[in-house]
Amino acid sequence: MNLASALFKRLLEEGDFDTWANLRKHYLPGEYDRVYDAIEKHVENYHKLPNLDELKLSIKDTPTLEKVYAIEVVEVDAEPFLLLDYLKNEFAQKETLFQLQKYVENTISFETAEETIESLYSIISKIEDKVDLKPEEENLEKLSLFYSDEEIADYIPLGLNTEFDERVRFKRSDYILMGGQRGSGKSITCSNLANTVYNQGKSVLYFSVEMPIREILQRQCSIGANVSHSKVKYKTLDNMEWLKVANWWANRYENGQEHLEAYKTHRDFDKFHKAIQKEGLNPVQIDIIYDPSLTLPKLKAEIIKRVRKLGNVGLIIIDYVNQIKKTSGTTDKFDWKDQIDVSTALKEIAGVLQIPVFSPYQIDSSGEARFAKGILDSADAAFILKAGEGSISFTCTKMRGDAKIDFISKVDWNSLTIGPENGEVAEEKDPDEEKPKKRKGFKQEPDKAIMDEIWDSPPF
Repeated sequence: MNLASALFKRLLEEGDFDTWANLRKHYLPGEYDRVYDAIEKHVENYHKLPNLDELKLSIKDTPTLEKVYAIEVVEVDAEPFLLLDYLKNEFAQKETLFQLQKYVENTISFETAEETIESLYSIISKIEDKVDLKPEEENLEKLSLFYSDEEIADYIPLGLNTEFDERVRFKRSDYILMGGQRGSGKSITCSNLANTVYNQGKSVLYFSVEMPIREILQRQCSIGANVSHSKVKYKTLDNMEWLKVANWWANRYENGQEHLEAYKTHRDFDKFHKAIQKEGLNPVQIDIIYDPSLTLPKLKAEIIKRVRKLGNVGLIIIDYVNQIKKTSGTTDKFDWKDQIDVSTALKEIAGVLQIPVFSPYQIDSSGEARFAKGILDSADAAFILKAGEGSISFTCTKMRGDAKIDFISKVDWNSLTIGPENGEVAEEKDPDEEKPKKRKGFKQEPDKAIMDEIWDSPPF
């Protein structure tokens, strides 16, 4: 049985406009293009699907009319939405084989392993662009006015401010952006959000473009164990702090508490780690992925792979959206069109996987998004961060479906912990004060690594 003919037969018999709206022309074999165009024109003119007799009357060319007569004699009793699903699956399989064959025919024999994997990621992205993977909307006749208790229980609090969390929580499909200049606390906010979700018993996918895994892990340890970040970084912890860190580290591993008890007897963290690393990590993890050349296809592939592995993922963090390239062939990652496409894709990921996505973005001196204001269009919520001596203010610039609510949270810059208590209004620390002045006649730009360290340092 020809799937396309069967689908057209049932669509027109049932007048199933919902299934028609989800049908894409490229799912169909080429010989059905004129039939599709004739139906689409009828819908545009009369705002309804034609029946078979109306369709035959509207078609003038003989080959297309013969195709409609062939559709009419097909015997099929399946539901239209099932036939569409089968047709979509068939198209995806054929498109995959076509793209792989095209890749094999054109690939260069000395392509590196990284280039090969990137090519496969690109193929996945191309197929995703052609196949609608978004969940179908619920029928209005069956749609409940309220979310279920289970769905409401899954709402995500930011964990940055108790009063804000009492009024606003986020759905699993939400895409949240937080903008700030360098040194405003964007990455520290990421770590605090990761800690909140992790403490709720859910895993976090944390993608970093600039900060290596060890540095993020040290921040997570500092926040999770409530110890000085500087002491963790330079291994200058006192006895009680070493115990807190060891307890946090043990909780990452299966049978971790047994190794913790052994640590208490010898107090040698290196020995403790050497023993515990032989155990498997617990199912719930803050899974950190560091990739300085992260592209959108690679990001999607990594998310799918890791979500399947971990299962219970409660948050995806992308640090940060301005740094993600659309493809490996992109020469300018700050191209505004590509940045909008990346931001739109992040919202689609949240919707399809039903996992909230959080990402910081850079702003200019006026508070606008750098390079592309359009990245905010896809967001369900957006905030601007400003860091003070003992607090961070979060100014809400967008909140879809709810009131804009600002808040100020207390910050312990020692342990990098934000909130959940209210913070006091504090004068913002100007990053330019940290910027070294150029000497007259000195034309060379300051070393970028040094400047980044200065810009990214939290205010004390």
